[in-house]
Amino acid sequence: FKGPLVNMNCAAIPKELIESELFGYEKGAFSGASTEGKVGLVEKAADGTLFLDEIGDMSMSAQAKLLRFLESGEFYRVGGTQKKTVKPRIVAATNRDLQSMIKDDKFRRDLYYRLAVIKVEVPSLNQRRDDILPIAKHYLMEFNKKFGKAFSGISPQAAAVLRDHRWTGNVRELKNLIEREVLLSDGSILELHHLESTDAHVPDTNKAALTEPVLPELTTSGVDLPAVLNAVESQYFEKALQMAKGNESKAARILNMSRDTFRYRRKNINKPTENE
Repeated sequence: FKGPLVNMNCAAIPKELIESELFGYEKGAFSGASTEGKVGLVEKAADGTLFLDEIGDMSMSAQAKLLRFLESGEFYRVGGTQKKTVKPRIVAATNRDLQSMIKDDKFRRDLYYRLAVIKVEVPSLNQRRDDILPIAKHYLMEFNKKFGKAFSGISPQAAAVLRDHRWTGNVRELKNLIEREVLLSDGSILELHHLESTDAHVPDTNKAALTEPVLPELTTSGVDLPAVLNAVESQYFEKALQMAKGNESKAARILNMSRDTFRYRRKNINKPTENE
């Protein structure tokens, strides 16, 4: 794809903010608005691609606004009077069954057909087990660099556990597991014992279900506290989602927070801070 790639996680943006995120707003458009206004994501992606992740979590009102834009390529910034026209390439993704949602009046049929010009269905990780180890090794190298670790590979025993585990959370669950183990462990090879503190099934052990994170020891050389807190928070979010069978509202209640707060904090777990 040519041009910029602009991402929007539809599940992470509160429904009252979706219009201003997509289309931007003029200065003073509403209470708390920036005095300089804001360029929306559709404008940022004007000569490129707008990727709408978790489109199945978009509210019905937001779906109507998106559909109007897709049909005409025209929009107004919130609080604006000047019509703008852009036509970025639109790519959408979801892990939900949109056909069932359409039957339940939770997703617009007209928006579905407007988006589904070309459909690509990606099988779950459990259906493509040959991809598990290459993906795991990719994230192993990525988090090696992020956390300054020295892992160079995965032992045959640990690899067998990863291949045999049922990945209910797909690639996101695998990524979370590798990130956690790289952060909290040391060595050159990811071994079987590293996985004993996770939800992955390790044979011939009496490990209990994961209830508390294992924290790295604080030494005089220091510890990357933001990264540790991110990993701990990520672990609880994913565990709550598993307990709630993927229902974000139930997972939010388990963690004693609102659904919008749950989505926002989960989205921003690995987002760099201003000082990074």
